[in-house]
Amino acid sequence: MRINKILFGFAIVVAALFTSCNKDNEGAIYNNQGCAGLSFTASTLSSVEVPASNPVFDVEIVRGNTVGAASGNLTATLKVGDKELPGVTVSGYNFADGQNSTTVSVNVSPLEVGVVGSLTLTIADADASVGAIKSATMKVSKAYEWESLGKGAFVDNFFGFVSEPEIMKAKGYDRYRVMAPCEAYRLNPDPSDTWVASWSAPYIELWVEDGLVFFDEWFTGQNYDGDKTAPIYAYHPSAFSDLNSPEFWQHSKFLSDKVIQLAPYYYIDGLGGWNQTQKDGIVLIQLP
Repeated sequence: MRINKILFGFAIVVAALFTSCNKDNEGAIYNNQGCAGLSFTASTLSSVEVPASNPVFDVEIVRGNTVGAASGNLTATLKVGDKELPGVTVSGYNFADGQNSTTVSVNVSPLEVGVVGSLTLTIADADASVGAIKSATMKVSKAYEWESLGKGAFVDNFFGFVSEPEIMKAKGYDRYRVMAPCEAYRLNPDPSDTWVASWSAPYIELWVEDGLVFFDEWFTGQNYDGDKTAPIYAYHPSAFSDLNSPEFWQHSKFLSDKVIQLAPYYYIDGLGGWNQTQKDGIVLIQLP
């Protein structure tokens, strides 16, 4: 019985903290004057990944004082490292009479895709109950949503690869993935080809900036002279200091609405490679 009395007393204290604004304003909360008695459910919330095409998500807030309707605003701060990103928004909260929980919508449009930010939401002191969790922090990131366009065509005229890979597109963006474009050749190579590796790039990711096409480096599925410690990668010219200028990027572009041309530098780390960045017709991609 003693334990029950202690627990009962503790419960009364917690309830008093949650449903009162402060020691000098206890009467006001019960009369629904001034303080909404808000709180987050936890100080650290679960990580959130949102689609880049719609970077919005909801966060729950609760209140101890459910008498009458209540509305107001929170503040939001988004940081990447020590740098604060401007432009993040959070909607106002609205409680109906008798409602003890609701959600606010957070928009993290300023966050770049693939970057993890730290978001902090804060309830104003005047709106929070004594003992409330007034600040909640969570990790937030954005990701592309990929949709299949169907089968396309991939031709690498430097190595002599031809395939019909699946082409993916990021919803709302001029960004594409050419899926496993070198695998068809790697799995069925020329019998005399001793450079074939045990794997190749799962995809080539490319995108459009200022009318030109950029791409991440990809593993061609070829090892120089058959040496697995000397893989041959294809790079955009901007990866090299002496080619990191728009005048050297002009050959990677759309040739038409459905045809993309890439002009890579085939490179082996520590050995060198073949500069094809100023040539046409090296890699051609036909969109579905």
